[in-house]
Amino acid sequence: MLKQGINVLQHCRFLGSLILLFFILDFAQAQQTDALLNLDFRERPLEEVLNFIAQQSGVSFSYNPRKIPVDQKITYSARQKSLNQVMEDIATIADLSFELVEGQMVIKPQNRVRREAVQHVTLSGFITDANNGEALIGATVIVSSLQIGATSNAFGFYSITLPKGHYEISYSFVGFKKSIQQIELNQSLSLNSTLQPTPSVLEEIIVTSSIGQVIQEVQLSKTNLRPSTVSEKPAFFGEADAIKALEAMPGVKMHSDGSTFYYVRGGDRDQNLILIDDAPIFNPSHLLGLFSTIIPEAVNDISFYKGSMPASLGGRISSVMDVRTKKGNDQHFQASGNVGLLSTKLTVEGPIKKDKSSYLLSSRLSRVKWLFRLTNDDVQKFHFYDLTGKVNFELNDKNRLFLSFYNGSDNFFTSNNGIEWSNRTTTLRWNHVFNEKLFLNTTLAGGVYDYFLHTDISTRTKWNSHLSNINLKADFSYFKNPNEEIDFGVAFGGYNFNPGNVSRNGFSVSPIVSVRNSNEFVLYGNHEMRLNNKWGINYGLRFSTWTNEGDSFEFIFDDNRNPVDTLFYGKGERYQRYENVEPRLSLSYFINDNASIKTSYSRNIQNIHLITNSVSPFSSFEVWLPSSINIKPQIANQLVLGYYRYFTSVGVTLELESFYKRMSNQIDYEAHAETLLNPLLERELRFGKASAYGSEIQFKKEEGRLRAWAGYTYSRAKRKFANINEGRTFNAFYDRPHQINFMLSYDFNLRWSAGLNWNYYTGAPFSSPVSFYSYNGLEVPLYGQKNNDRLPDYHRLDLSATLHLNKNTESKFKHELSFSIFNF
Repeated sequence: MLKQGINVLQHCRFLGSLILLFFILDFAQAQQTDALLNLDFRERPLEEVLNFIAQQSGVSFSYNPRKIPVDQKITYSARQKSLNQVMEDIATIADLSFELVEGQMVIKPQNRVRREAVQHVTLSGFITDANNGEALIGATVIVSSLQIGATSNAFGFYSITLPKGHYEISYSFVGFKKSIQQIELNQSLSLNSTLQPTPSVLEEIIVTSSIGQVIQEVQLSKTNLRPSTVSEKPAFFGEADAIKALEAMPGVKMHSDGSTFYYVRGGDRDQNLILIDDAPIFNPSHLLGLFSTIIPEAVNDISFYKGSMPASLGGRISSVMDVRTKKGNDQHFQASGNVGLLSTKLTVEGPIKKDKSSYLLSSRLSRVKWLFRLTNDDVQKFHFYDLTGKVNFELNDKNRLFLSFYNGSDNFFTSNNGIEWSNRTTTLRWNHVFNEKLFLNTTLAGGVYDYFLHTDISTRTKWNSHLSNINLKADFSYFKNPNEEIDFGVAFGGYNFNPGNVSRNGFSVSPIVSVRNSNEFVLYGNHEMRLNNKWGINYGLRFSTWTNEGDSFEFIFDDNRNPVDTLFYGKGERYQRYENVEPRLSLSYFINDNASIKTSYSRNIQNIHLITNSVSPFSSFEVWLPSSINIKPQIANQLVLGYYRYFTSVGVTLELESFYKRMSNQIDYEAHAETLLNPLLERELRFGKASAYGSEIQFKKEEGRLRAWAGYTYSRAKRKFANINEGRTFNAFYDRPHQINFMLSYDFNLRWSAGLNWNYYTGAPFSSPVSFYSYNGLEVPLYGQKNNDRLPDYHRLDLSATLHLNKNTESKFKHELSFSIFNF
């Protein structure tokens, strides 16, 4: 433990030195605005004075010439005065006020009335894609004269409060043309904006608002994945995959080739929450892990959190992948299809009533049976499918209704046995705009996960593990002013767990494992505030209660894990309640328009636990259990420090983050633990602690003909259990210290594009024998410490090329051919 503490300290010193170096460079640049000025004016117009000061100081001015006396004659002299002192003098002479906002000096008339008397009004509305009506999530609204702005939420809604007056409003989003509107704002106004996609993939697009969003927002450890990013990554068998795209992110480690299991910042794979329209997916795998359940063509936006997540999100202690599906084209009918070696996809969408309602239906059906028949003649049935659908209705200007579903299943059968699993979700959502500042999203979402192991087809003998949930929540967003947003809400949820029982010919077979039922209540609040042009803060609190409920029974174990008693609980009887508080805090310092430093602390709680003693991606004997008498909630405390910078000359964003995470009530197993058909399953569990630390650096260039992500991660993940490895700390299976990710795509012209993806990892730890001994003529291995050895280092290069068959970019029908080489 002492050695680990020294390593963490050395790591923190290195990161601190690196961030300090960047800070000094940015601070030196910022100091240019504090140069001492020498001025001498005699009866010169105010506008001329301001222009001269701007030239001398290097700071630009922003003002409305109709609001300030630009022709007023100014007589003023200064010797060796700072810019701030000069502006205070000028403001006094001309009866003005000034403020430095994001590198610009904003000048306004001096208020002659009390501040409370200034009348403010609110501009609000929805920002959508002009071609199909899809909400643009994270679009930016800028008021140039005041140098303030806002971003649209997960449903495209924005709200910004301003003093009455005439304004130029700019709407922008990555990959879309900027829209500028002149408005006279005398009262609160609802104004929707539609943005046109850029017409050419070769056009250089730099949307400063979206690039600056990473720098200027208070949130850290968050990445937004656009569908275009997912499709540009070279894909296995040509199948673009949202979860596999996470591989390009520092701090995210994939289990292996052919697996959708992933590990985030030293957390286990069950500590990652995947949501599709707020409904959880418990097993995101298809084809034994080769593909994920998410159909890229049905996705509108993906937000991935690996650090301080908003207080509205919880339930896992490592990461959240929040997937928002498309609502369907409300302008015209549209269809797209894909024929690959392993699957066929078809997506159709269109208006039910133009501009008011729409639908989307996206499907994927496998065609892989031929592949497995090449190697195994006994395969009788092997297929998977996905079906995603959504309908939406704009009832009026203030109310919108959405209904979406997902259904996916895998089947693999030989002549006498087989496995199958399925995920099913449904989401009903109601958006309501109370007024220009208050937005409500009410969601009723549910999901069902089933896993079946068929051991004897002739007698219909099968083992079934089941998990289902339903959740009702209300999320409120209050846009107080351009610098403040308050989010709060409440949620109620119910869970049903079947840890695995056997049936034969439709009847249960002993041993019977107790079914569990649990209820969850969540109350949260979050306040994000821009304190001034240099500081921002985001703080929140999430309060959760977890309660178990009968009909069920629980075993009581002694210190040696032997059962000593059994407790029975009747239907509806509540027992074993856990209450937890999860604080979230982020603090940002904005060095200038292009650089910032951020830090965060978060505490996360997890009340559902995956029980499996295999690290193989092809073995899915998955049992889910709730926090209960014998299993405490998992807890994680994480600290993050980050530095962010945008290099304007090359259009590249740098993100550097370091983290330290401690986790308690972690679950592991001793050798030969029995997790299948075990009524005393909880006796096999061992509980301990885990810790992880590391640094991640990433460069992103996301616009133009050449787009690239390049990242490096150094991290460690350790675990310690009293009854495992003699109580000594050992490396987690996913402790792979060095990780390099590089993804590149390039558009040669309007028809040809290419992609490259390279990944490198340190080899995974495993337990190797330290010696052998003979027993009845057999060589028996003798093992030492757990995970005492490592597999060889791993790296993989993938290549792809895409040919757009349409010579006419305005063609109604568009076709393309994709070629990919996996592990070149």
